[in-house]
Amino acid sequence: MEYAGGHECAADAPLRVPEEMQAPPDGICPGYYLRMALRIVGWDGAAIRRTANDPDALAYGAVFSAVAAAIIFLVTALHKMVTREGATGGTIFWGVLIGLLFVCIYSGVAAILQILAAHFIARTLLGGAGTLFGVMRPALLGWFVNCLTPIPVVGLPAATMVWAAVLMRVLEEVDSISRLQAFLIAAGINGVFLALVYLLAR
Repeated sequence: MEYAGGHECAADAPLRVPEEMQAPPDGICPGYYLRMALRIVGWDGAAIRRTANDPDALAYGAVFSAVAAAIIFLVTALHKMVTREGATGGTIFWGVLIGLLFVCIYSGVAAILQILAAHFIARTLLGGAGTLFGVMRPALLGWFVNCLTPIPVVGLPAATMVWAAVLMRVLEEVDSISRLQAFLIAAGINGVFLALVYLLAR
């Protein structure tokens, strides 16, 4: 009787659903997706797989990425606008508004192109099993690591390397390819984009 009371029958034990199969919380919950974003940056496979299957993660990833792009713009450009000779309240307002719009669109297009190219290579050349949206959801949640960009001298290459590491981990988990394959894809694509940035800046 003591043994029977101390051990649950397998049939009576509660069913444990894997984390990636659990439904996201209801309603508006930015705190939950912020935690998921931090876990994705920390290479948490369960968080990557869970957000890859969550349709709402795409919208939150887009919002977080836009906020990160806005922070990058404000840190790098706002002081130049304010201290520019002849600057007025009107010119600063319109400069910030147009600049934010441009940076958000530019960063969004660049991020989507990188994710699209990485998934295309993984899918067509390496037999990747994921979907484009499955890769895009966790990748956009982790895009905020590009906030390292404004750091003088080392910011841009550091942001590129960290973003490549996040994208590599997402490809590994969602497209089910090896880590080496995912690394080569992410590093190659981010290396090309970094070279283009330096060329255009000349």
